[in-house]
Amino acid sequence: MSPDAVEAFALKVVDLATYVVVLLVVVFAPLSVVEQVAFGGLVFTKWVTFLVGAGVVAYASLKLRPDSPKKRAASVDAGASHPTVGNVEVSVVQRVAAALPPARWTELSVGERFSPDVKRFVGGVAIVAASMAMEFVFGIGLGA
Repeated sequence: MSPDAVEAFALKVVDLATYVVVLLVVVFAPLSVVEQVAFGGLVFTKWVTFLVGAGVVAYASLKLRPDSPKKRAASVDAGASHPTVGNVEVSVVQRVAAALPPARWTELSVGERFSPDVKRFVGGVAIVAASMAMEFVFGIGLGA
């Protein structure tokens, strides 16, 4: 593997990691703040984030299926400067993640990044993993 290929892959992983962190913050922060203020715990947040993560994984896995040949023929790439690429809209979370460092420093075009569906899938797995870590590592909701 050439050094350029390794560097390109590393930049894609940095972009993906930034997206995952932003998605985790978007999901966990509001839920945990509301629950801490209202109930003083994180049990509800653990369950809701697990369900949200499972839903994101299910949705992304359905979107990752290959398109039919008819649908692929109808797909038109609008260009990297347009919010849609290959008829896929770039979400607000993706735009925020791309604007934050270190992803901002990679200067990857939309076509060079992992697809939004791959990002959603990995983000959903990270949300489920964080929810499970809340229970298994931090003991939230285990009862005494």
